Amino acid sequence: MAVSKRLRYEVLRRDNHTCRYCGASAPDVPLRVDHVTPVALGGTDTPNNLVTSCEPCNSGKSSATVDSALVENVADDALRWAAAMQQAADNLLEQERPKLEYRAAFLKEWNRWGYGEGEDRKAIELPGDWKPSVERFRVAGLPAWVWGEIIDTAMGYDKVLDPNKFKYCCGIAWNKVGVLQEGARRIVGATRPPAHLDMRQAVLEAAFAVWHCGLSDGEDAPTPKQVDEFRESLAGLTEADLADPELIVQAAQYATYFGMSNFAEARRDMDHDAVARAWNSAWPTTWVPSDEEWGGTIVGGPTDIQRKWVREQIDKLLDAEINVHRLVRAAGHAGSHKSARIYHGLSDSELEVTGVSGWQSKAAELWRVAYTASTMVEPTVEETARFFKGLRGVVSLGEFYLADIYQAASAAGCYQDPDLVSCLTQHLSVFEAAALPIRDDD
Repeated sequence: MAVSKRLRYEVLRRDNHTCRYCGASAPDVPLRVDHVTPVALGGTDTPNNLVTSCEPCNSGKSSATVDSALVENVADDALRWAAAMQQAADNLLEQERPKLEYRAAFLKEWNRWGYGEGEDRKAIELPGDWKPSVERFRVAGLPAWVWGEIIDTAMGYDKVLDPNKFKYCCGIAWNKVGVLQEGARRIVGATRPPAHLDMRQAVLEAAFAVWHCGLSDGEDAPTPKQVDEFRESLAGLTEADLADPELIVQAAQYATYFGMSNFAEARRDMDHDAVARAWNSAWPTTWVPSDEEWGGTIVGGPTDIQRKWVREQIDKLLDAEINVHRLVRAAGHAGSHKSARIYHGLSDSELEVTGVSGWQSKAAELWRVAYTASTMVEPTVEETARFFKGLRGVVSLGEFYLADIYQAASAAGCYQDPDLVSCLTQHLSVFEAAALPIRDDD
């Protein structure tokens, strides 16, 4: 077998590019890799049988054996070199061990999700550069155990397509890193930024760097046109927008998940998703298992009509520039009460854009809670429609205290009555009740 180029190079480097017979070195003489024991006499191509030789010495040696002392010297060098290489490999493995263990912990959580069953099961494909990306989080101090929660969150968000799942995970992970760093700053004592630092420019550059790096990690880097559009949209931010720098960076990350190059649109979509998720996740549901292993269905949840109406309300409320944190709280309240009316904590003037009445929504919630508590079933769609019809009819009867309407709504719910007027009269004077017209129940 011929000596490989790689082995020739290693032998020359081991011998310091010097002839082991006469001591001549390059470039004074041409060098060759010579067999200490010639192949014709049974010599092998192993490193301990190879030595650097200049061309004159190699030509003169032919198939004669060399001095035994030289052979022993070369063998000792080869052994020392082999031991040194093994030690270097062990040191490298020891340095790589934390990286490999961290990577394995990530893969274990990632591979819990996939398609199919048994041998046909396939995990969602990772991008080609996932290893250096995960390594950056290890260096940044993100604990390996956090990946389980991060991956579960990303995989459970249906709006993010499979090719973007890993990138979405990275966005969540960087948020986690930010939380850890903030905690560390509180422990060691936060320092004020230098007085000469332009905070506006620093935030804008940070947002741009996050967006540009995020898109560059994908298959296609952003084009010059996209770069100009994103910078232009960033420049339009007001000082009020920059009051929360973390949200600005999060919106830049969000833009990378969906390949967006307009910051304002990304910020708007991110806020919309935050409010919608708060509403949807707060809605009570029940998991009903099936006979199949790991099988089952989720019972409950809003209807498609309710989802559509909630999306329309969110759009209108965001257009009215109502703080997104207030909308998240209002949406969470509505979802927890199985209501599609976002109103909690919002003023009547703010609700004008959606046409939702705050007091009517609260009365409906009280009626539904009392109805469900007394019967252990939800009111039907028809009963709910009749309740709102009667609630709107209350306005035509005159002025009432809201407390009376709320009490009447709760009482009507206890009686499973969709018409609260009969309960409302209990809180009126005898003369006011007598003045009410007799209603035809049909």
